[in-house]
Amino acid sequence: MDWLNEFHRRWQNSRGKRLTPASRGFSQDWSKLLDAADITRAEDIATAVREVEALEKSGHLVLKRHRYRNYLIERVTLPLDSEEWLMERFGGVSGMRLLDESLGVLGGFSERKHTLFPDRWKALCDSLDAAFREGRSLRPFSWKQPAMLETILHVVFRLSETEWPPGTLIRAASVMIGHDSKWLERHRRTCESGLTRLLGEEVTLRSLGLVDGDASVELSGPVCLHFPDGTRHNFDGLTHPIISAADLERCSFISTTAERLLSIENRKTTFRQYAAANTDRSMLIATSSFPTPAFRDFLAKLPPDLPLYHFGDTDPSGWHILLKLREAAGRPVAAFRMKWRPAAVANPLTPHDRKLLGKLLADPLLADVCGEIERMTTTGDRGDYEQESL
Repeated sequence: MDWLNEFHRRWQNSRGKRLTPASRGFSQDWSKLLDAADITRAEDIATAVREVEALEKSGHLVLKRHRYRNYLIERVTLPLDSEEWLMERFGGVSGMRLLDESLGVLGGFSERKHTLFPDRWKALCDSLDAAFREGRSLRPFSWKQPAMLETILHVVFRLSETEWPPGTLIRAASVMIGHDSKWLERHRRTCESGLTRLLGEEVTLRSLGLVDGDASVELSGPVCLHFPDGTRHNFDGLTHPIISAADLERCSFISTTAERLLSIENRKTTFRQYAAANTDRSMLIATSSFPTPAFRDFLAKLPPDLPLYHFGDTDPSGWHILLKLREAAGRPVAAFRMKWRPAAVANPLTPHDRKLLGKLLADPLLADVCGEIERMTTTGDRGDYEQESL
């Protein structure tokens, strides 16, 4: 019954998950219903008429016929007391049952104790409970999909409760929270939306310290890889060479005629702008946020006397990246143009920011930049932190 499948689809979209009872039956134009179900041949239309008349006789549907030509069906209506029959026929679940299941899922998670953000977790669960009882969903959390709700709550809880070592591969984290290695990549936007709603600020997997992979390092400037067998590969003639993790691991050391290395947090804009301005090739420029295994190899095999600089954002995450680069390099990495700047519109610190700032200020590796970090703490404002604004 293709026409009934189409009728059910339309009913499901209109009423299938409503929490409040409808005041009248659900009705559809019979001719339009047949067209939508692609029932156009005379014999198929005749079969559909027999089927709908049989359902009328059984009391499941009501037909409105032409005033003078009684054999012509104009509309088909599902009475209110037949909605349960339609749901059962197609294996559906009522909106009230879905809501009850989702409230049960939410109740279990609201009892969990979040070790890092207990107040935020309670506030999230309370807001979801209130919204669900009003028939509303709060993206990405929906009461209409209890199984998915349970999955997303679990993932957001695990991601936000774990203090991920910066540079943790997203695929490794995906396995650690109980999914296959590509799950987080497939559901990245949903997870980030859930984290943002929990923490009250824009949160990305990257800001948690998770990285996409360790496959390569993108550079601009003079660089040459030297291998144990005496061979070498010079990338100096390339505009933006991308060196694989395998080649970085295999090489013995890296040489360069550049006077300094500048790592840049933003690959899509700032890195490319600086690369274009590096006309005399006096700098070796690399793009890096939290250092991946490939970038750690790259740093370890550079000349030990090559001065290192990093240009990043000046929000808490940006300073955290500088800290991790200094740890990875094992030698000084100077902050380049990283100064706190007031913004035209205030950008208040979040609880997540304040928690991270406390750790940054206590780390001796950031002693030389504590003044800039303290200005954020004192003002309670991230300021104009994005490097692109310079």
